Formats: sequence, C-alpha cells, structure tokens
Amino acid sequence: MTAIAPSPSATLPTLLIVDDEEGPRQSLRMVFRQDFKVQTVDNGEAALEFARHHPVQLAILDIRMAGKSGIDVLRGLKAIDPHIEVIMLTAYETIETARQALRLGACDYLSKPFDLSTIREAVTRALHLRRISETVSSTSERLQALTVQLNDASVREEMSRTTTEIYAGALHDINNPLTVITGYVELLRHKLESVGSLYGADLHGVREDVNLLAKQVNTCAAITRRYLRFVSKRSSHMPEVSVNQVIDDVHTLMRNHPTLHGGKLSTKHLDHDAWAQIGGTELIQILLNLTVNAFQCSDLPQSVWITAERHDEPLAIDTFKDTPTERFIHLESFNNHPPLVALSVLDQGPGITQDVLSRIFEPYFTTKAQTGTGLGLAIVTRLAKHHSALVQVRTKPGEGTRFTIYLPAKEPSHSGDPFNR
Repeated sequence: MTAIAPSPSATLPTLLIVDDEEGPRQSLRMVFRQDFKVQTVDNGEAALEFARHHPVQLAILDIRMAGKSGIDVLRGLKAIDPHIEVIMLTAYETIETARQALRLGACDYLSKPFDLSTIREAVTRALHLRRISETVSSTSERLQALTVQLNDASVREEMSRTTTEIYAGALHDINNPLTVITGYVELLRHKLESVGSLYGADLHGVREDVNLLAKQVNTCAAITRRYLRFVSKRSSHMPEVSVNQVIDDVHTLMRNHPTLHGGKLSTKHLDHDAWAQIGGTELIQILLNLTVNAFQCSDLPQSVWITAERHDEPLAIDTFKDTPTERFIHLESFNNHPPLVALSVLDQGPGITQDVLSRIFEPYFTTKAQTGTGLGLAIVTRLAKHHSALVQVRTKPGEGTRFTIYLPAKEPSHSGDPFNR
C-alpha cells in the first residue's frame, strides 16, 4: 500500500518528522517527499515551535530523544492541534509506552527499524484519519452556523408573524436528519473508543459513516434554507430530482435509524429513471416521514417497502372516492398531466381504523402518545400540495397500509446534479 497523495491542485499536507538521529530523518524525508511537505527537526522544542506557527497534518515522532521525549512532544502537539495525527517510533518498545502513546492520541506505534511498506501503510492510515477528523470538524462548524442562522434575531422576528405550525414543521423536518446524525455520531464514538487504531474494514466503515454524517448536515442546511426562503417569500426556479436517487438516499438514511427495531426496508426503483418536479430535500422528507411512520405502526419488527411506478397517461381521478379504507388528499389541486410518478410506502402492520383514518392528516393528531408530534403526515400533505401532488392512503385493518404520492415528472436530464436541492 502506498501513501495517498492529494490531487495536483490541492495543497500538500505537512508531515513533521521529529528524530534526533540524522539517518531516520533523512530516510523518511526521501520516502514521503512526493506526497507531503516534509519538515524535519532534531528535537522536541523545535517541533513544538514549528507546529505553533505552521499547520501540521501528520507527525512521526521518535519516543527516545535528548531533551523532550516523544511522549512530551505528542502531548504538546495535541495541545496545539488535537487533530494532528501522530505516529510514534521507538527502538525500545514496551507495552506501557505504547499504551501511554495511544492514550494521549497517537494513531499508530511502530518499532525501529521499520520497513518501507509498514511505514507507508501507517502514514496512509493516519492521513485517512486526519481527513475524517477534518470532515467531522467541518460538519460540527456547519451545524453551529445553522443554529446561529436559525436563531438570528431578524429571522425570529419575521417567523413570529407566521403560524406556530411553521416553527413546529421546521423542527420536525430538521429532526429527521438530526436523528440520523446522532445515531452515526454514537456509532463513530463507539468505533473510535473500541480500537486503538483503525485498519482495513474498520477504517473504511468510519470513512463511510463520516461521509454520511456530512451528507446529513447538507440535508439540514437545505431544510433550513427552505424555511428561510418561506419566511422571506423568495421564489426559486422549478426544482426537480432523480426519483431513483432519492429512493437510494432514503434507504441509506434509514439504515441505522432507531425506528427500525430489527425491521427491514426494501426498495423498488423505476425501470427507467424519471425526474420528479419537487426539490430533493422535500421528497426525502416526504418519504422519510412515511417510512418512519410505517416502522412505528407496530411494536413488532416491520417489513416496509418503498416502490416507484411511472404513469404515462392521466390518472382516472373521477373514480377516486374516499371510502372507510381509502382517502385522497389534494384532488382539487393535483396536476394530472403525464408523465407522473407514484411513490409508495407500504407496511404489513395493523392497518388504520376508520375513525383514525379520517383524522391522520390533521396537524398535531397522533396515535403515538409518548413519541409522536402529529406533524409527520401534515408536513407530507403540505409539501404535496405545494408541488401539485396527490396523496392517497389505502389501508385494511390487520393487513397493513399503503401511502402513495403522485407527482408530476419529466424525462431524465442528461446533465446537472441528480439531486437538485
């Protein structure tokens, strides 16, 4: 395995090598000079002085040196920047020294003399960890910025003139991705606490989790922008999104969602993708709300499906009538011009009784006394109406429920972002 170099356009990361022996310093400089800006120093004081005035991404430290020991330098580097990834080297390995180094935040511990492949693998892992750390840090900063944005005095003042449902709706929408973020943060914490350093599948898994964490923050940001646009009454261009891409995203987001409780989510894509005339964030929120409700319909593990179908003819809406087991919402504003896509969420739960079916779309109505807000389906219908969509619910007590959203669509675009927020 070789060290991963940044793209040519990127600034090379800095690798600080600290060893009081000339031979190892120069050997390591030669090995990594193509992949890093390499800075070598022969003592701990010089290392800490350099780190105080220059950004350092990775460091390789000899443990036994004249003056400050490698352990002292490790402690000092982490005080300057906790995200610096440090590899410790020693010719006199002891279990206690290794434990102390790992406790202080070293990501690896190697014995001298080292072979080329071992040191390159160690540096590659350290660079991956550094990039993960930077992503998590950036994600945290963006979450803080979102909080500041939502708490801005002028926004609060304008929002106070709107209805309580806007507040509650925003919080409910943002809570879904934040729930996923919380779950992944806990998984990351568990993984990072259970291993001294990350290798192979562990490292790959953490990188995937961090990437998803960043994606969830993007979702929070998009939801926030949507509500801020609503408040400021600014219009935007007609949104559109790949149906199959959204189905994949919802499936990924639900993978570690706490409502699964041992259940299973399956999906069925369109045979030929289409672009729904709705923003990606809005469609994800619709499907997430319906999917979470499906998993919460029973205390038993549920099998839930998300399916997509295409309609190239107008729907026979004159035959759509409410019955004790079926309801249609927004028939009067539905844009029944093909092509249309029908996205359904199905469960095999206990079904919905007639008295509950007549009220499920009312804001704040809930059958989940301990956990429900009564806003999920109200938000679904509000978003559907805004995009000229039709909502259908069909249920049978003891056999399950099917929610379907019919949306205007168009042929797939061959350029641009498939997830237009």
